[in-house]
Amino acid sequence: MKTSSLRLLAVVVGGACLLTACQSKPPIVVNPRPAESAPAQNATAPATNPAPAAITAPAASTPPVANIEPAANRASVANVAPAAAVIAPAPAPAQRAMYQMNAQHTGVSPFIGPLKPKLLRSFDSGAMTVQAPGDPRTEIQSSAAIASDGTIYVGTFRGTLLALRDPGTGLELALKWSFHPEGASSFHTTPALGPDGTIYVGFSTGGATPEARGTLYALDANGTSKWTVDLGAGRQTASPTLGPDGTIYVTSGTGKLFAIDPQGKTLWTAQTGPTVKAAPALGLDGTVYVASMNDKLFAVRPPTAALGEGTIAWTFRFADAPGTGSPVTAAVPPPGADGIGSGATPTVGPDGTVYIGANNSNMYAISPDGQLKWLFEAEREVAGIWSSAALSQDGQTLYFGANKGGIYAVSAAEGTLVWQYPIVGSVYSSPTLDATGVLFTGSTAGHLIAIDSATGDKIWDYTNPNTVSVWTAPALRQDGTIVIGDTRGFIRLIGAP
Repeated sequence: MKTSSLRLLAVVVGGACLLTACQSKPPIVVNPRPAESAPAQNATAPATNPAPAAITAPAASTPPVANIEPAANRASVANVAPAAAVIAPAPAPAQRAMYQMNAQHTGVSPFIGPLKPKLLRSFDSGAMTVQAPGDPRTEIQSSAAIASDGTIYVGTFRGTLLALRDPGTGLELALKWSFHPEGASSFHTTPALGPDGTIYVGFSTGGATPEARGTLYALDANGTSKWTVDLGAGRQTASPTLGPDGTIYVTSGTGKLFAIDPQGKTLWTAQTGPTVKAAPALGLDGTVYVASMNDKLFAVRPPTAALGEGTIAWTFRFADAPGTGSPVTAAVPPPGADGIGSGATPTVGPDGTVYIGANNSNMYAISPDGQLKWLFEAEREVAGIWSSAALSQDGQTLYFGANKGGIYAVSAAEGTLVWQYPIVGSVYSSPTLDATGVLFTGSTAGHLIAIDSATGDKIWDYTNPNTVSVWTAPALRQDGTIVIGDTRGFIRLIGAP
């Protein structure tokens, strides 16, 4: 059955600072919701010299949950059954808990995307006043995390984590709150959401200078800091990954891998190679995979003791399997232009195979013991492949974008080309698969495209206002809308007409 038929059936049935590098200034600036009387922003074109958003007093923080004491002397009461324990309902799972959906980064959403695209609402982060931004650019290159209630969390290059809600009407998304450590930026970082709603996100101060330093923040649902962990030297730009037991895995700019518990305690660390934006990926056996700019993929095993250092089980060197075509290279920066290493996040299949694109334009399949299974040579271009691969629900097909050639569908077992969808420009965006097999991807030419993953046929092609580049992975919400960010700082909500 074709994807389009599946979609119709589904619709019918279910419808990159230890507290700002040890500065003495307070590290947290929370900008609350704009006043309701602020004029509506034109959602179809970027503003010119936008005025700062109006600010009102912050909402009161949520009161703490009261402690419940046990009943006194319950055991001494004869012949009376103890009162039934009151079990709090489990919190609803996040709609998009982390980069590429899960710890294996397969990119598969349980939700169904729109049959046709329409710009519903926007938010112009460039119109906000940011005190001591971590980067002057208004770009958004990180994707959104989506909470169980639909709240959109997305970071900006200037260093503000935004919490947005969809009011359901009008042209604008509404700002719930924003969080900005002074002088810091989250760069490429996609937030991760814990089962209790805690938001984990990395920031770093010092830009790309030798003084750069990273910090992981844990925030509550009101944007208040719960704890921080110093990630040490280097620009922290990689997204955190959550394990099934709540452990947070995150890398520093120098490639130090941290495993942190939900209370902010560092459980263990391991030294890998320098990273740019690659998030750690978690194998089903607990192995952590980190792609590095020093030309290696690292496989890290946790320590056997409760605390300690992780062990490098093996490394795979991309230059040892270069393929038949020479990489296209240029001067660095930008990162990866020399064709060395990988800036992409690994994807882990159900059999433990690790799929990773590299700056030499090859996609690799690596076995769980570090052996090359196959490589696929995409069309050669500077910096090669930065797109993390999505994996079909049956584990048979891999989908990824490249800096040349558009979107590729490749057999996961053999590495042979299934289909190719040409796209003007490059694809830095990692694709997202919906529940019916529709593949969504952005492009540097300013498009959001829906593709039938079975055939490679176009379903629809949405043009971003002013064709502004879309580098973010599309984030699919339960209501069928898609969230993207662009390089002028706009967050767009795309849905059905």
